[in-house]
Amino acid sequence: MPTATEYFGISVSNIGPLTTTYTPPPECTRATTDHLVYALESSLVYGLGSPDCEIDPYGKCLPSGAAMDSIIKEYSNPKSGQGIHAFHSPGIHCPEGWTTAGLLAHGDKTGSAYRSGVFTSTTSVNSSYPLQMGSDEWWLKVLEPSETLAWCCPSGWASLPYGFCRSSIAPALSAGYKNACYEGVAETAGIVTVHTVEGEPVSDTDGLLSFLPDITYTTETVALTEQWSDPSLVASMVIARQFPAVEMIYKVEDVEAAKNGSKDDDDDKDGKAKDDDNAASTLSVVGGVASGVALIVGLLTGAGLLMPW
Repeated sequence: MPTATEYFGISVSNIGPLTTTYTPPPECTRATTDHLVYALESSLVYGLGSPDCEIDPYGKCLPSGAAMDSIIKEYSNPKSGQGIHAFHSPGIHCPEGWTTAGLLAHGDKTGSAYRSGVFTSTTSVNSSYPLQMGSDEWWLKVLEPSETLAWCCPSGWASLPYGFCRSSIAPALSAGYKNACYEGVAETAGIVTVHTVEGEPVSDTDGLLSFLPDITYTTETVALTEQWSDPSLVASMVIARQFPAVEMIYKVEDVEAAKNGSKDDDDDKDGKAKDDDNAASTLSVVGGVASGVALIVGLLTGAGLLMPW
């Protein structure tokens, strides 16, 4: 696991290994009434709030759901720092029914990086305003040279930057969703723009958003048409489900240990070997490294909940 536990106020926490295939209840990815957010039909990457001010617990839907729920509860209000990312290390198996969404590691050359999947995304917000630091940027400051980060999302779901997985359910208005909860803070009270991080200038000339610690956020439920004045925007919204990506960190030796492990460790309860498309055997080695949650600030921002007013 990384020796660094923080960068730019973003904390990382190892919530345990994930070296076997965790099987969540089937209803976790089939349900349509929990973990809901609004998003654009044309691009699920844009979150536009949530119908409910409460964050639904994850429980058995995630490999360490109880730990995740505890982290969320502890962090929720007031906020502390830039956020928390929970990861599994060593982690080499996506949950059953989930698939690898992206891989990130240091490259062979100084300053280079190996990227796949969501970490190669070029989707960006066309804005002259400062944005949050990208997940890939700060993860590369945390990862050791021999480590690889893997994100997992439910199969068929969209994998998004900042560590989210989303799946569209239906057009929001036709499904009866007309109100949204927004969580916010006066911009001058809880958010500042910075142009240097750890003594180094940031590449974006507009700077980066930095969330101040121990800030109490307020919530407000308003009609979608009140929050968003453009009728065509509201009409283009869908109701979607959102889960955090399951984040795993592993080294080459973790993969080799899994390959050479006891067959009994890979057998299911019926004594039959389990066929896992995301098993360690599918992870390759690139450039000498295995190539394969800010969880809360990211979770809220990704849902469009952190709306300064």
